[in-house]
Order: sequence, then structure tokens, then C-alpha cells
Amino acid sequence: MYKLFVSDFDGTLIDSDEAIPLSTMVEIDRIRKLGVKIVITTGRILKSILEYNKDFPFLDYVISCDGAYVYDVINRKTLYKKPLGGSIIKKIKKLYSDCDIYFCTAREWNLCSHDRVYSEVKKRNSSFDDFYLENKNNIYKIEVYFKTKKERDSAYQELIELGIKASFTKMEEKKKKYLIEIVSKDVHKALGLEKICKKEHVPLNQVVCVGSSDNDIPLFLSVGQSVAVANASHKLKKIATIQTSSNETKGVEKVIKKLF
Repeated sequence: MYKLFVSDFDGTLIDSDEAIPLSTMVEIDRIRKLGVKIVITTGRILKSILEYNKDFPFLDYVISCDGAYVYDVINRKTLYKKPLGGSIIKKIKKLYSDCDIYFCTAREWNLCSHDRVYSEVKKRNSSFDDFYLENKNNIYKIEVYFKTKKERDSAYQELIELGIKASFTKMEEKKKKYLIEIVSKDVHKALGLEKICKKEHVPLNQVVCVGSSDNDIPLFLSVGQSVAVANASHKLKKIATIQTSSNETKGVEKVIKKLF
């Protein structure tokens, strides 16, 4: 039997109301009792995922910030972290000063707009320079938002041509939001999964992974069973071993029932 069950979060496990169906939680609890470890892999920050674990604990591990921060939920221990370098942070801020930029720590999204950085946790704002001095070693991911797809694609090409030593992913969100996600060079979700598999002594061919977007591709290429939800990207569907229904029709739950 498979030993690890890995699921992407947005567009995969949660529905459009940002909720995990109760019947899906029941199935997750069932396989956990069989000894299967549950891993969430996401572009979100760690704190955002842990909020879902409060009322109905179901998590063993979280791969957050697209692989830059890996957390052992049960033991409350960081397994791996790789922040972005200070020079990259400053370059991105300078290049896209007219855009909304989110600097992501493990615990917070920090919105930078017009040289001010807004903190929801601390309920205050500060200059970028002050924020940078306080957080430069704790930023694991940057999200840059653009008004149009053309602007986003042009910026992506610019980053490649500049030779900035980081990993870039083009993404799209609801309401026509176009963004580029930036993490340290060679960081990806599959790297985080390797750390977990090593700790659990589980070979990658005993892992099931469900996903929906292009940044799940490295995961799909490394695990034993890869499952694309019906609303997944075309690229991801092409390399998936099987497909399931969409996140709106409990696709993850159906996978669990089928494979476990």
C-alpha cells in the first residue's frame, strides 16, 4: 500500500469556498489510521495551512512556499528552509516597484506597494528599508502581481534574460490576476517531498500525489502515482498517471477511496 498521500491545496483539496469537504476529511482520517502520512504541498505560507488543522487535525507535513519551507506538523519542527537572498529581494523590489509585491515569510504575506510594506499580523506598515532589515533572512517566496497577462509574460522573460539566480513560475488566479512566483534557485515542491520521504524512510514510488497546476510537475515526475484533478492544467494532465474529478466535486476524496 502507498505510504504517503500528497495533495496540492488551492484548486485541488479545497473548493471555491476555500473549504475541505467534511466527507473528504473523514476519508483522510481513515487512511491516517492505517498509517498513511498526509502531506499538503502549496504555494501558500505555512501559517495559512496550519489554520485548517486546528479544528480537525489531519496534517503530518506541510511543504509551503512552493518547497522553500518544509514543516513537520506532529513534532512542530522545521525540516528544511531556504530563504531568498537579500540581493534578489532588492532586485525584485527595484524592477517592479509599480506592482503589488508580496514578500512571504513562513507566517505572513507582507504586501509592498509604493515603498510601504503592510503587515496584517503586526497591524502596521513600514518603509521597505525597515522591513528589509528586519526580515531579509526570513523571506522564502515573492509574488509579483501584474495587471495583464502580457505584462506578466514580458516580466518573466526579463527575469530570465537578466540571469537572476532564482526559480520563477508563471501563475494565474481568479479574477484575472497574473503573477510570477519567485523562490530560491533549485527550490521546488519535489525537493520538499524528498526531505519528508528520507525522514519517513518511504521510497518515492510509494507516494500518491494529487495536483492541479504546472508547479506540481516536478512532483508528478518523481512519485509512484500522480493524479490530476479535472480542473488541472493541460501540461499536468499530460504527465499524470490517472485523472479524477475536479476540486468542486471531491476529486481528492475519490482518489483516496480508489487507491486506499
